Amino acid sequence: MNTKPWKTAGSGTVSPAVAGIQYLLRARGHLVTPDGSYGPATMAAVTAFQSAAGLSADGVVGPQTWPALVITTRDGSTGDAVRAVQQFGLIPSPGLEPLVVDGSYGPATTDRVRQFQRSWGLGLDGITGPETWSFLSTLAPGPRPWPLVKQGATQATNWRVLAAQRLLRARGATIVADGDFGAASGAAVQAFQHTLRTTEIGSTLGQLDWPSLILTVRTGDHGEAVKALQTLLPGGLTVDGSFGPATEAAVREFQSMFAPPVDGVVGPVTWHALTQPIFD
Repeated sequence: MNTKPWKTAGSGTVSPAVAGIQYLLRARGHLVTPDGSYGPATMAAVTAFQSAAGLSADGVVGPQTWPALVITTRDGSTGDAVRAVQQFGLIPSPGLEPLVVDGSYGPATTDRVRQFQRSWGLGLDGITGPETWSFLSTLAPGPRPWPLVKQGATQATNWRVLAAQRLLRARGATIVADGDFGAASGAAVQAFQHTLRTTEIGSTLGQLDWPSLILTVRTGDHGEAVKALQTLLPGGLTVDGSFGPATEAAVREFQSMFAPPVDGVVGPVTWHALTQPIFD
């Protein structure tokens, strides 16, 4: 749950994630139409799959069913499991064409998957395994997940690294905010997680961590949390840890486009929007 934000799909859901489910069911021998609409035929196929897999047969694809249903695909893979990935389109920036749904996992699919992984802070291997599928499952109506910041990431590979390090410092960590999320940063994540819970402890900053790590900041505030904010805001702000007029103006501009209301206060909604990729 902390690193794999599986989103539940059931009767009535319409989304690319449902089409992915349908293609995965086809790859497992269930003859459903991949139309992206979770109707009676899809529910029946899911229920049959769950029964055969020894899962609770409720016809709903959630955190228990997704891991059993997904099929890892990579360069050289073919068939409906590949189409399940390709039908998401994986458009990394406006103006590019979506992936061709041809069932052949070649260089183009590998590259798009790698770009998708990069956008969410995942492992950059170009392979669509459970971790990548968990984020693909969220490409549906509703709230988006928080990204990951993994040990081994750098600011160049994951643009949230410096912000994460500065937020950890704001919570008492003694690490250096150097843009290299190495062993010390991973240990700081684990120490922070131990203050929150006793399970799902690891060196990756994930779904259960971000909401407690962020701090609400506003005009007049100073410190590491403000530096984290300034790192994430577009426009090349000076990262001085002082929430002054320039920072407030940048916050209000960002909120007007991505995170209303426009109040100049950086709370959970604005922090979440600041961490999100533009990838669809």
